[in-house]
Amino acid sequence: MLPVRIVLAVQDSGYVEPMLNFIHGSEYVKRVQVTAFTRMDALLQYGEIPDLIVGEVEMLEAWLTEGRSSVPWVVLSEGEDNSNLIGDGLTTAKYQPLPQLLDLWIAQTRGSRVSKNDSYTGSTLITGFVSVLGGSGRTTASVNMAKQLGVLGRKVFYLNLETVNSTALFPTGRRREDGGSFSRLLYEIKSSQETTEGTEISLAQYVMRHDGLKCDVFEPSDHLQELMEMTAGDVEVLIDLISKSGQYDVVVIDTDNQSEERLRTVMEKSNVLLWVLLDDLISMYKTGMRFGHMERKEPVLFGQIMGKSRFIVNRFTGSLANPLPHKDMRVDGMLPYIPSWKQLHQEDLLLCSPIFQRDILKLCSELLGESDWGVTESRGGRVYG
Repeated sequence: MLPVRIVLAVQDSGYVEPMLNFIHGSEYVKRVQVTAFTRMDALLQYGEIPDLIVGEVEMLEAWLTEGRSSVPWVVLSEGEDNSNLIGDGLTTAKYQPLPQLLDLWIAQTRGSRVSKNDSYTGSTLITGFVSVLGGSGRTTASVNMAKQLGVLGRKVFYLNLETVNSTALFPTGRRREDGGSFSRLLYEIKSSQETTEGTEISLAQYVMRHDGLKCDVFEPSDHLQELMEMTAGDVEVLIDLISKSGQYDVVVIDTDNQSEERLRTVMEKSNVLLWVLLDDLISMYKTGMRFGHMERKEPVLFGQIMGKSRFIVNRFTGSLANPLPHKDMRVDGMLPYIPSWKQLHQEDLLLCSPIFQRDILKLCSELLGESDWGVTESRGGRVYG
């Protein structure tokens, strides 16, 4: 099952940090995803709707009067009056055994939370592969994940948003003969945005089965200027067109860093973000700078992005030489260094490494979990404000 998404609003960091440390070291790490706030202003800027908000009376009252009274709540009480609070809630002692307290929180969400995260569109899980620098192995990881999800029986769409689409290297086994090119699809998308009533786009005429990747794709385009001019709005329509078609279990999105606006759209539309890191100074430095800038300039976006991010170290050789560049980052997975890929001359060998695919399968299992969409939040919790 999906972890319960909880906002914890307590001004005392001395209460919050031991709580999160306990969650991280216990079975609750797979059952709850806690986003904690110790400042009122940071709490009120938070844009996501959780399954439950837990906290002190003053902070809860401010949250609920912001038009979010439909969210169940739990007051952590030390004898305060909570008669002004609105909505469906209860009061419990602030200090009690943590397992007992967490079980109460989880029980309070039953019957009120939906079976899927509100950001999901239909039943499709959107997974974005991102990195702060090129050459990190992002495409290799994403195509292998698309293939392994397909092998597992999932209906997968692999969406490559690189300016130079490197999936053209992999033989498809078939090509479209009816003119359903990606260029034509982009034309339709732009035309649909120019009319007030919109134009319905048929996805089927543009989709192509990729036999090597065991999933559906768009036929790669070699019109680079056209791809460079693709806007954030085009990307949003494209992702919605695929995810809302009802045809796919998972959309795997590969990105590049050519357009900040397009990359931001992918980050916002994805349910899970897989950040591909390398264990070197440049990768860690640039990643730290990127997240530090986001945290300072756009704290709300930062909270949303961190809540759905996983950090994957690629080309791992057995131990980390460099520390992760931000306090909220943890290593969620590792992909091995494959020496034979250093002078690769056959494209399909990138899809055939048993060692690499073994660790890709681990990532797939974490995405899928034990139920249909058991996206395991191994985070447990974070503190903002």
